[in-house]
Amino acid sequence: MRSSSGSLTARQSTALFDRELSWLAFNRRSLYEVADSKQPALQRLLKFAQVGAALDEYFMVRVPRLKRVGSGDGFSLGQQSLRSLIARQQAHFASNLRPRLAQHGIQLLDYEQLTDSRRDRFHRRFEDEIASVLAPFITPPMVSIPDFSNLSLNLAVCLLVEGQPALAWIKVPRSLPRFMVLPELNQDSAWLVVPLEQVIAAHLPTLLLGFQVQGAFSFRVTRSADLGSLTTDTSEAVNLLEMVEESLQQRQQQGQVVRLEVVQAMPQWVRSQLIDHLQLTEDDIYDLQDWLGFNDLEELTRLPRPDLVTTPWQPVLPAALVPSSKPSILSFLTAVPKENPALFEVLKKQDLLVHFPYHSFAATVEQFVAQAAADPAVLTIKMTLYRTSGDAPIVRSLMAAAKAGKQIVVLVELTAPLDEAINIHWAKSLEKAGAHVVYGVLGFKTHTNLALVIRHEANQISQYAYIGTGDYLPNRPQPYEDLGLLTKQPEIGRDLSYLFNFLTGCSHQVDYRILMVAPGGLRPRLKRLIEREIQQAQMGNSAYLIVKLNLLADPEIIALLYEASQAGVEINLIVRGICRLRPGIPGLSDRIRVMSILGRYVEHSRILYCYNGGQPEAWIGTADWTLRGLDERIEVMVPIQDVTLVAEIKQWLDSWLADNQDAWLLQPDGRYVRRYPLAGETALSAQSHFMQNATRRGQAVAS
Repeated sequence: MRSSSGSLTARQSTALFDRELSWLAFNRRSLYEVADSKQPALQRLLKFAQVGAALDEYFMVRVPRLKRVGSGDGFSLGQQSLRSLIARQQAHFASNLRPRLAQHGIQLLDYEQLTDSRRDRFHRRFEDEIASVLAPFITPPMVSIPDFSNLSLNLAVCLLVEGQPALAWIKVPRSLPRFMVLPELNQDSAWLVVPLEQVIAAHLPTLLLGFQVQGAFSFRVTRSADLGSLTTDTSEAVNLLEMVEESLQQRQQQGQVVRLEVVQAMPQWVRSQLIDHLQLTEDDIYDLQDWLGFNDLEELTRLPRPDLVTTPWQPVLPAALVPSSKPSILSFLTAVPKENPALFEVLKKQDLLVHFPYHSFAATVEQFVAQAAADPAVLTIKMTLYRTSGDAPIVRSLMAAAKAGKQIVVLVELTAPLDEAINIHWAKSLEKAGAHVVYGVLGFKTHTNLALVIRHEANQISQYAYIGTGDYLPNRPQPYEDLGLLTKQPEIGRDLSYLFNFLTGCSHQVDYRILMVAPGGLRPRLKRLIEREIQQAQMGNSAYLIVKLNLLADPEIIALLYEASQAGVEINLIVRGICRLRPGIPGLSDRIRVMSILGRYVEHSRILYCYNGGQPEAWIGTADWTLRGLDERIEVMVPIQDVTLVAEIKQWLDSWLADNQDAWLLQPDGRYVRRYPLAGETALSAQSHFMQNATRRGQAVAS
């Protein structure tokens, strides 16, 4: 049971998995998925590159925080597991991916493996495209080493200058592709791939004329992504924008170095110079046998080999937007609508729940904003932007609406991790177009994704809303699964109006009638929903919860879930990434089951489903159950009020829970076990099931 303060009891506190080890377990599962022989070769390479990108982000975002906290037994164990994961990553690349791609005609080669005729071809490419771009920097002994920018790949070149050792430094240009790719002669759809840094290293004698080149050794620097403290009280939003811009520039060149990756062949004296200059310890050094910067392998997935990638999914219109037509002898043909459905007319009649990537983002959310921007009856559009793309139709629609004289209010989160630069770009563009741009509540990151449209209809003002579980990034290399609600429910519109007033500094936080909003209201209301199920179980009634999250790490909520399990509440948790809750412990969590789904799409939606004594409720939103998600960010959870849509969400949850193709089951000891069909059980991938259902019920459109 919980203590009176709501904190974990001694037994419960020992039943929490370590956060860092849980993150590493997630990435081990992701790496295991790369070995799945059912996936095409370049699709596996994409997932492998994404594991590399996730490791980079972990070092940039999480490791600096851990260093500030200090090293303990848990941190040391995490470092050991991290090194084990990186070793497994290197081994998988060498023994699995490279041979597999070679079987399909894509040879990932070291320069030294090339024949003379192949070297001649790469030499001509080097002379034509690369040599003039390079800028070597030579440092004699006792001369300061240059700084190296974040995630930069560099060469340390050992020289002899008049018999004395010296070092040259060459930054591998980011303006060039990371890999040099040449078509194999006399073979269709076959390619030779060599890392750019190896091609550069092979040509150093001609590049550094007059110097005796002793060797070249690649290394890669990772810096903290922490922007530092941005809580300075400022009366003008432009000051915050300038502060973030300045911090970005400092981070790129001067952020704390948290990792140095070097090739194992690097001489000790060169390695020592780098360690001293970058103010590192041996614990920060990662000696690697193979190539550095595996995240760059993503560029190879764009090779013209459609046979080696998954056939792109064609999103569909939700059934509610499919225009009805009279049957004809040609009705077996799928017709693409000549114009987009009038969303405001649809929303006058019903709420619309969209499920991405199965439903078209362009034909729903982007159209919602585009139609609002072009509609003369629309007076105001208010939006939050947390992450968006470099080519963002939504932002362009907002800019067009502002230029046309509509009132446009946009909250841009300038400090979205690793997306600050693009958000600054759009903030400036929106302001130039005439939009009112604000940067949120001081001290709180705005993570929620909201839109509110104010429309004049029949001598009254109507409010239309969109609340989503994810970002405005529909074209990621690996698409995200997310949900979104489009609605004209007056209570939701009223709550959002209050929330936007709070976000723009026009009012204080209020008690919302419908929405659960963090900070302040989300945690206590979430606890009440769980406690309601506990009360149902204690009265002998059926009680259960189904929760879908990215992260579950908040000790107080986990303690309450343990209490619910002990009271008799059946709990199914679908947690893609970090999960600190330990399921299946007799007398503590034996009614809790935890699964993780890693499939073709990134399971990103957050859902809470409560049985509620036979009157089910469903909530969706952006909040994960962590201290950050419940107390330190602006987050929103919205109830689904249409009972038909609640039932549809329950069907989706049941499909996820029945998945035996992409699912992993968390064990009490922290291991994840891959789930396979039992004897006589039908194989089911929830994601494939959703695609089949979408195709059957919807209508194919552009994404």
